[in-house]
Amino acid sequence: MSIVHLPRTVHDGIIAHAREGKPEEICGILRGRDGRATRLYRARNLAEDRIDNYDVDPQTLLKQFEFEEAGDEMVAIYHSHPVSVAYPSATDAWNAHYPETYYLICSLEYDDAPVLRAFRMEPQWPAGDIDAARKAIPFQEVRPGLFGYYQAAGARVPKELAELLAGTAPPLYTVFAVDQSGVVDDFRIVGVSEFPVQVLEGL
Repeated sequence: MSIVHLPRTVHDGIIAHAREGKPEEICGILRGRDGRATRLYRARNLAEDRIDNYDVDPQTLLKQFEFEEAGDEMVAIYHSHPVSVAYPSATDAWNAHYPETYYLICSLEYDDAPVLRAFRMEPQWPAGDIDAARKAIPFQEVRPGLFGYYQAAGARVPKELAELLAGTAPPLYTVFAVDQSGVVDDFRIVGVSEFPVQVLEGL
């Protein structure tokens, strides 16, 4: 399994950023290559509701092209969960647009014991009847017009989701958005994979 390598300065920098921004979520990106970060770039959170959502400003995301010109890459996008666990939410899954990039989540659920975990989230757009699943499964409205359902690894897959989830192994989210009339206009399956984080001391 791949390991995400973070210099101590980057690891502690993410935590410091999260603490400064609490109770709002903060966000940023990491530069590096091959799963090894070298530098942290703080970003502006442009989400309307920054208490439980984040949206990295475009100017910061555009730095990935600068990184690539120098032979590096955007290794990770990070954000904080000020009062919840370090695990992707349905909203995080919906906003995961970079399947080759790690997503780091810093939890400050316990102020004196911050937790930093790394994930990859891979969206798929399967063919299938989301409306049938929607009627039978207790999707949660995670924000206005956005609904999500979490399928844990090892849990029984509802028969209404079996066709949609074919080829995607849990844990995963099924998420969909509806228009003003309540009709589903976009849905996706987002696989969630966790990767270990190794902190490099002295860097």
